[in-house]
Amino acid sequence: MAAWKKGFRKIPAKILTKLEGFDERNVRVIAGKVISSDAVDAGVYQHLGLTRDSLEVGKVWTIIPPESSGSTSKKNAEGWTVVRKDLPKFTKYFYQDVPIYGDAARNGWTTAAIPREVYVRDQIPPYLFELSIEVKEEQQDGRFGIVFSITDVLDRETTSFSDDLLFALNLLQECTGVSDVAPGSSQSVVFTSSLDWELFPPGDLDDLVDRLTKGKDGRGGAAPDTVRERLELFEQFQPTEYLKGMGGNDHYIGAKFADDLVAFENLKYGNALYVLYGDWEELSQRPRSELLKLTNAQFDRIVHRKGWELEFAKLMQTELQQRGIRIRIGRNVRRRQAH
Repeated sequence: MAAWKKGFRKIPAKILTKLEGFDERNVRVIAGKVISSDAVDAGVYQHLGLTRDSLEVGKVWTIIPPESSGSTSKKNAEGWTVVRKDLPKFTKYFYQDVPIYGDAARNGWTTAAIPREVYVRDQIPPYLFELSIEVKEEQQDGRFGIVFSITDVLDRETTSFSDDLLFALNLLQECTGVSDVAPGSSQSVVFTSSLDWELFPPGDLDDLVDRLTKGKDGRGGAAPDTVRERLELFEQFQPTEYLKGMGGNDHYIGAKFADDLVAFENLKYGNALYVLYGDWEELSQRPRSELLKLTNAQFDRIVHRKGWELEFAKLMQTELQQRGIRIRIGRNVRRRQAH
């Protein structure tokens, strides 16, 4: 990757000044750049899928920048941990096998609980911002005008706007070497920062799969096989409603099990399932960026590693029991765990 400025500690003054001139509440992070075919051939933009073959005027594609693109790209794909040194430490126990009376051969082993004073750590989920690349024009000197943008449109009235804007600016700057903002209506919008939901009652599985995988224009959304797998998992815990993100967010699906218990996932870039605790009527009105930045006490994030379905099942058992609902882990969960 070329040696350009990778990011900012705070929102640049020129960006803040530009924002003051915007009349609308929605903001896009977008910037244009003229690049040479030599730079493309040298692999400067290879991390974005920009190659000689893709230098075709009118061509557009989106990508979540690979983690190797830099620290912001890694956070965007994986999330990160914040050590809360502003809070007092607490006692956490670490377990370790130790020999009994110092002689394991004679006395065997035991497990000792070792207390340590540690800081609270907040686990921040990934933004999963997508970067759009559009080959806008070819100039007379053979160079190409490329438009780079973050597909999410940011809402200036949300509490997380400043944090979201700085992160999006840093992601675009890190990956392309340019960053700027424009009013949300300045170009056609694929996604918005609001995650509106369409609700479906439980019913026939085939019908639900069909309804949850179709966009309003009939285009396919999430992969039907993956949707079916999630529905089979959710069904074992008797959801009251199924959820589907609307508009450009139709790759989000979920299930509501109680007024304060909802699970959802981004199936397009699904590496984790989120279980939210709180008033869903209120939470459902929040932008996606705010939902993914709730405190640890308000959600659990279950990463899709080996055994995640059983982990989800145990969590759901506990949460439903606390709400007076008793559910047994289904055979399907145990069967998948065994494989």
